[in-house]
Amino acid sequence: MNITNLELTQATIEIFGGLLCLLLAVIILMNGDIRNSWKSLKWMFFSTSLLFFSEAAAYIYRGNTDGFSRFMTEAGNFIVFFLNLVLISLFMRYLYELLEEKGVTPSKWYHRIVSVCIALSLLILVSNLFTKWMYYFDDANYYHRNTGWYVYTVLNLVCILTGSAMCIHYRKSVKKIMFAALLLYVFEPVIAIIAQTFIYGISITNLGIAIALLLMLLAYLLEWSKTKEIKQRRTLDMFILFVIMVFSMSASVFSCIRSIQRISSENSESNSMLLAHMVSDNIENEFIKPIIVAETMSNDYSLKRYMRISGEVSPAAVEKNVASYLESIKNGFGYQMVFAVCDRSGAYYTDKGISKYVHPENDPHDIWYKMFLDRNQSYDLDVDTDEANQWALSVFVNQEILDEHGELLGVCGVGVEMKELQRLLKRYEIKYNLKINLIDKDGLIQVDSDATRIERDYMDRSYLKNVGSEEFVYESGSGSSRMIKYMKDLDWYLVVEDLNPNKINVLEIAFVSICIFVVGLLMMGIVFFVMSIRERKTFRELIERSRISLTDDMTGLFNRRAFEADCASMREQGMISKISILMMDVNGLKTANDHYGHLAGDELIIEAAKCMQTALGEFGKAYRIGGDEFVALLTCSEEKQSDVLQTLDRLINSAKCSYPCELSISKGVVVCKDHPDLTFDEMKDLADQRMYADKEAYYSRTGKTRRKL
Repeated sequence: MNITNLELTQATIEIFGGLLCLLLAVIILMNGDIRNSWKSLKWMFFSTSLLFFSEAAAYIYRGNTDGFSRFMTEAGNFIVFFLNLVLISLFMRYLYELLEEKGVTPSKWYHRIVSVCIALSLLILVSNLFTKWMYYFDDANYYHRNTGWYVYTVLNLVCILTGSAMCIHYRKSVKKIMFAALLLYVFEPVIAIIAQTFIYGISITNLGIAIALLLMLLAYLLEWSKTKEIKQRRTLDMFILFVIMVFSMSASVFSCIRSIQRISSENSESNSMLLAHMVSDNIENEFIKPIIVAETMSNDYSLKRYMRISGEVSPAAVEKNVASYLESIKNGFGYQMVFAVCDRSGAYYTDKGISKYVHPENDPHDIWYKMFLDRNQSYDLDVDTDEANQWALSVFVNQEILDEHGELLGVCGVGVEMKELQRLLKRYEIKYNLKINLIDKDGLIQVDSDATRIERDYMDRSYLKNVGSEEFVYESGSGSSRMIKYMKDLDWYLVVEDLNPNKINVLEIAFVSICIFVVGLLMMGIVFFVMSIRERKTFRELIERSRISLTDDMTGLFNRRAFEADCASMREQGMISKISILMMDVNGLKTANDHYGHLAGDELIIEAAKCMQTALGEFGKAYRIGGDEFVALLTCSEEKQSDVLQTLDRLINSAKCSYPCELSISKGVVVCKDHPDLTFDEMKDLADQRMYADKEAYYSRTGKTRRKL
């Protein structure tokens, strides 16, 4: 299995990124955060990890033509495109869940637009398994885009831009640092996708996704704590993480470079020879056809008869027949030039008729004819300009036409345009970093991708003396290697210079590289594990301190500080119109304190708090904001609110105290949406007024006073 340095570098980055994302996903899982948004973030890291591994497989196995390599390359690319859609879907899900946790209900239109685009993209991807409309692999197992790739990419961009529009729409609902991270997650892949449209050879889209995803995680880590002590710890943790990442990546790159240097020197000859044989086979295939066609023409009975007649009578008498014959050859095989020359008359026939009369003695351009006959060969190859084809540089295959007695009748052949051969050479030179030449025995360049060198420049002939057969001779040079082969059918030498002979075998370097990766990642894992344990412990301590600071010691309800914080949060999120304010006060508390002592009064307060907590359940929160003053914020419907109040009354009436005191409370309720013209404080005062009115009604109804049981 062969892999280039560029492909190895790409695969190295992909594997490292995949392992890092996998480790981060495990760390998020270990943190035990139960919020749905962070569960989605965890799956985004898992998916990105698989995305990296699939991309790495595609780079490792591409360019290898065995069945397993083809399967791995095609499967890797398909999974990459599929996971791109999965990541878009997970990002939108994460965004919705994050906003819902902030108390915001996002519009469904964003989700609908993305769902349609993902469905269309998935349809294109699946149909590509049968149509190759999106992308395909050539005979050398290299990936190429097709028209559908651009449609798929545009649909992805629509999804990403829809997500960015959603982020901007609800930017006030999230912290600024998280908003910045979300936009980076959107626009970094967008920039990468646009750049990828113009770049072949190395993938940068996945790198953009991973960087943006890591920034989202860092935004979470920075937002997590507000205390100075925790911030200092977090900064230290991030610094340690950065140092370990730099160390492990540097060690990995160093290992790969050392492996490349060692293994490339060992395998350069075999890999270069493999490329040279591939080039030789393709060049021979390009020439074997015109040679066979020229030989077939020279043995054709009709052409022999025409050449004989052309030498005995006027050449014009057979012009039409010869032109028709040559035209059939030209159209049948697709050559720009097909010709025949009568030796006796000198008539030069093409598919258009007699083009000229050959006079080697008088016309320098006709010297080829005499030189070919002097060589006494049945055929040869000659590089010359084609007079009948706008002087296009061509390679002519010249073939003798002999009668049944071996007497010369003329010469026939075909012309292959040089630009077609140059196109073939250029493709291999660019793809494999080669320089290819065909030279004659004098070292004169006959075929080159650079037209200015053909039949003008010479190559050093000293190395030709070592070439004694049709097998390649390998010569190693400084920074390059050269393979030379004598091509008997062409009577030319093929020179293939490998400008980058340091090819490698991935199997020989994988073990060392992966060992370095594992060591670096194990170190990262240990630090992450320690960070996670300490973070969870610190988080629990912080939660406990927060709970204590916001809880009333006597009743276990929330205190005034918690009430004010929740009210401020609801104001910030625009939630006031969705709640109801319930003010409560214990009746006869002072009388119970005066007659039975403060323990009796405390018991009334505690029992009232228990009834409130039970009645409210999941439909609101109760706070003790004074001695016997309570307030509750209800977040349920008015119908459910009525049930809560009835339950509270039932619990209060059935409560039993150890002292001979009756538990009773007064209530005042305000539904905030019914008073849009009032501020929150004004609605709270209104609830307070209604509570006192209820208290006066209680004393009037029972005949009791604040000093009389």
